[in-house]
Amino acid sequence: MDRILVVGGGGVGGYIAHKLSSAHGAVELLSKSLSELYIKESGKVYKSGVKIVKEPKGIYDLVVFATKSYQLEEYAKKLLNHTDKNTKIYPLLNGIEPYRILKEIFKNGTVLKGAVYVISNRKESVIELKSKGAVVVTDEREIEKIFKSSQIGVKFGENIDRAIWQKYLFIAATAALTSYYGADFGTVAKKYINEFKDILKELALVAKKEGVEITQKDLDKAVEILQKSPPSSKTSLQLDLKRGDRSELENLLGYAAKRLPQNSALNGIYSQLLSTQSRRV
Repeated sequence: MDRILVVGGGGVGGYIAHKLSSAHGAVELLSKSLSELYIKESGKVYKSGVKIVKEPKGIYDLVVFATKSYQLEEYAKKLLNHTDKNTKIYPLLNGIEPYRILKEIFKNGTVLKGAVYVISNRKESVIELKSKGAVVVTDEREIEKIFKSSQIGVKFGENIDRAIWQKYLFIAATAALTSYYGADFGTVAKKYINEFKDILKELALVAKKEGVEITQKDLDKAVEILQKSPPSSKTSLQLDLKRGDRSELENLLGYAAKRLPQNSALNGIYSQLLSTQSRRV
């Protein structure tokens, strides 16, 4: 693919764009808030060579979406004139809805399904990687080739819907508890692990209603990922809510909570966080 655009200069988008640009020359990072980008990895800080643009130009072969969910529709519509029938659209946002939103907007394009595992946070122009690299999820061999050549891990799966739900299990449960208790991953793993497991089971019920079978092995894997993650890690939802910024509460928790009984654990947390957020607006 000759021209690649990564949309969104946050912790995920910035890091992915940086890695892609190291192996593919024609990579651009679309970000309104960045003019330069630094990467902090393994205690070292260095400047990224990725080209940062404020506006898209021309037609792209691959567009990787890594925006906040509430920005997705705006950016997608802006890129309609910069894609054609040969462009591949690859979302790396958290949640279940992004694919459906992009599919509705890019009616004539090829919208792929995907997800990413990475723990990284951006502060001003510096993105700090807290996990051991990144791993994307795909069922497209061409995407696998591009990301592997950029030293980004790839989890290739034929059942992409199940793979996306496996990621959603982890991110929704951690986002819920870190935000509700103001806790880091280590505290959730030690103090709130039973609540974490309960929420995972509730999410599995939602997945089943949507035709995706989640096994006990999947639930155990989510617990394992939590326990192996850097203990001081925090979720973007937690950080946004703490700062009083606009958040992805609806995409990360509302989607599943609204499909669960009102007395469910996740619904209770979602309702409390929604009330807190509303009072700040």
